[in-house]
Amino acid sequence: MKSTTSKNLKSEAVKLSRADKVLLVLYELSEGLRKNIRYEDIVVAAFKKYPEDFQLRGYSQYPDSGDLVHKPLYDFRKEGLLEANNKVFTLTERGLSVANKLKKIISGRPVVSEGKLSRYAKEETERIISLEGFQLFLAGEESKITDTDFYNYLGVTARTSRNDFLGRLKTISDAVKEIKSIKGLNSTRLKIPRYHEFLLDKFKNILNFKLKQ
Repeated sequence: MKSTTSKNLKSEAVKLSRADKVLLVLYELSEGLRKNIRYEDIVVAAFKKYPEDFQLRGYSQYPDSGDLVHKPLYDFRKEGLLEANNKVFTLTERGLSVANKLKKIISGRPVVSEGKLSRYAKEETERIISLEGFQLFLAGEESKITDTDFYNYLGVTARTSRNDFLGRLKTISDAVKEIKSIKGLNSTRLKIPRYHEFLLDKFKNILNFKLKQ
């Protein structure tokens, strides 16, 4: 009975917050010792290990060096888990102990996201839900959706430059990927990816024109 329970625990996915993930990255970089770790190394390592959680807004191929990593480090310092000096960080003995316990808990178990949208994806989601075009889509009145609705969806205008247009398209596309990856969102939010695909298909002539400019 004991072995069966242990086996079930190991196969069960575990949810980690971004802070948990930063702590684990710190622990791995320090190799379980009180080593000095540069901020830049933490940023890069967090992005490599958990790219969906620590990517730069609108540029999923780059790490975010802002609050996604900085805030957990600041909180760790207040909690006595970390020492900091000129953007060089060192886990305290307590920090090493907490990180080690966390590592043991998740050992052999798949890690999933904490189930929350990033701040920018949440903002884009709320904005999209309020749009008239999205409301028409929900009501099954797709034929009434115009190119103006498409521009509003991206947060641009017909006069927006090519680079700014493509930048907004990338930002929205990344937000949609986040929405699709998180379970437990309400049905309205889950329809945003369908609306996204609908608009890209219906107005592909506009997309092609911007791409060829």
